[in-house]
Amino acid sequence: MSQPTFLKVAIRPRWIGALILALAVAAVFAGLAQWQADRSFRFVPKAPVTQTSVELGKLAESSSPFQVNQADRLVTLTAGLMPGVAYIIENRIQLDGNGGSKTGFWLVRPATTDQGKRIYLAFGWYPSLAEAKQASPKPDEMLDMALYPYSGLYEPSEEPRPKLGSTFQSLAISQLINQPREPASVDAYSGFVIVKLDGTAPQQIIIGNNPGENTFNWLTAFYAAEWALFAGFAIFLWGRLVKDAVLAEKRAE
Repeated sequence: MSQPTFLKVAIRPRWIGALILALAVAAVFAGLAQWQADRSFRFVPKAPVTQTSVELGKLAESSSPFQVNQADRLVTLTAGLMPGVAYIIENRIQLDGNGGSKTGFWLVRPATTDQGKRIYLAFGWYPSLAEAKQASPKPDEMLDMALYPYSGLYEPSEEPRPKLGSTFQSLAISQLINQPREPASVDAYSGFVIVKLDGTAPQQIIIGNNPGENTFNWLTAFYAAEWALFAGFAIFLWGRLVKDAVLAEKRAE
């Protein structure tokens, strides 16, 4: 009589049926693990921010990192533009208010607030580079250095990208403050302001608000791992029972 082995015992109808049951239980546990894993990553929409304006100096500090709760806030400030200096930012998406969008250019001007801080103001969207250049101040322009009030949305700086000719591919504060005509030492805000133009000017910049962020739930992830462990244990238990059956038959012989 041949000795019983794990394979010989496992292929008996009784244990095949037990395996099918174990696989069904494991599938249920695996499904629960997947469900919990999907819930571990959750998108949290950003709560609508109040549009009551706040002074820029009270919302943010210069030479300090940009805070998440500062994004899309309506701010007011008093500042004077830097004469003859403007930057053109390309590939700017402009929303049309009907679910569509188009790509163009922003005109950005450096300014100094009444507190002596540097802030960059995005003044408008232009459909072509030629129009953006035409609206730019001439290098030798001498403007009135008086301070003027502005209001608009405070937004975070972008990651710097290589400059292409006379245009920039991103609105990165760290890149703009290092341009040739900028002062050697600048106490600047880490964000920029999209200026709110008077009336319904066609060049008013229209962007979408910060939609929110993804959060990770450690407790839900633990439950997912727990259900996955149960699924593996169901298969392990079947294998252990088969092995015990093999040992029992050997002892009986």
